[in-house]
Amino acid sequence: MTDSIAIIGMGASGLMAGSILGLEAFCIEKNSIEGKKLLSTGQGKCNFTHSMDEKDLLEHYYEASRFVKNAIYAFPPKKIISYFARLGVPSVTLENGKVFPKSMNASDIRNALSGRCGKIFYCQEVTSLEKKDGIFFIRTDKDLFKARYVIVATGGVSAPGTGSDGKMLSLLSSMGHSITPLYPTLCPIRLDKPLSKAEGISLSMKIRGGKKEMMDSAVITKDGISGPLAENFSHFLTPGMEISLSFTEIDALEIKKLRQREMLKNALSLPDRLVSALFGQLAEKRIADLNKAELRLIADTLSNYAAKAWPIKEGAMSNRGGVDRRQIDHATMESKIVEDLFITGEAVDVDAMCGGYSLTWAFSSAFLAAKAIREKKEKQRKN
Repeated sequence: MTDSIAIIGMGASGLMAGSILGLEAFCIEKNSIEGKKLLSTGQGKCNFTHSMDEKDLLEHYYEASRFVKNAIYAFPPKKIISYFARLGVPSVTLENGKVFPKSMNASDIRNALSGRCGKIFYCQEVTSLEKKDGIFFIRTDKDLFKARYVIVATGGVSAPGTGSDGKMLSLLSSMGHSITPLYPTLCPIRLDKPLSKAEGISLSMKIRGGKKEMMDSAVITKDGISGPLAENFSHFLTPGMEISLSFTEIDALEIKKLRQREMLKNALSLPDRLVSALFGQLAEKRIADLNKAELRLIADTLSNYAAKAWPIKEGAMSNRGGVDRRQIDHATMESKIVEDLFITGEAVDVDAMCGGYSLTWAFSSAFLAAKAIREKKEKQRKN
């Protein structure tokens, strides 16, 4: 009891902590299987890290780049890749730097980690967490556990169906932690003026909103847009935000100079279905027949398609918000509010761009917490 370790939540971060600590820790998981969300990452293929070096990696964590530095440098992509290789999971790196298990099967990542974990108590939802006289009392809907150290790796609110429903954050709040507002990220974007007739079209475009501007590939959906552009910009998106999409930068004069006999939908270097979705019957007019007002309208719409936007939480792979970073020791992941309580992964207010960066953070923060606990135990043993 004096040195037992409890890990709450067996997603990516909890699994990594469990695999490092092994029999030193026991694990509590609310689902009947571990790593439920992990199995769905990368469309089931699991883009578990990125091959870039630590310094460049930090730029992909938005405002949290300084906070994650210790963890990323302690357990960077090259060490994550080597760790899984030692567990019998070779990897493959694509041209874009994304790293996957060679099998392209997320279950290989999950199984490699869970196979090294200590006892896992399944189908147990934590209902209270208290600390008395240096011991944590963890009550679930079925049992009562005691531990000297606790790692909370329960995620945020991005995927309630997999266990990331935010309930554990309420318990952390009751212990004195501040929880920053939670919003879905790495998710599709819904528009109040969707281009549903162009559904399925992929192209590169620019998005602007507030003071932010971003360009990347996107997919037109029935409700709005998805793909890397939507996923990465969703970090900055608040519900109902005014945004604009730019499909191409072209002015009225340049349009007028296009092939005069061609219809608008065929003259522009854009998919004709997209042009039809944007302009309706106007897309069927020949360039030569367009008047000045129509030319201005077309040019303005192509470079500044204005709409109100909302993050689609049902498709979110991550979330912004969680335990305030200022209340976590970035060198150890230990809470500054409750001693011997460690909080990792998505439960902390850290989110990242798409490309394996979120899982890198999950693994690196877990490594840092496991390392810190072992150092504490060793210090306790010597004393």
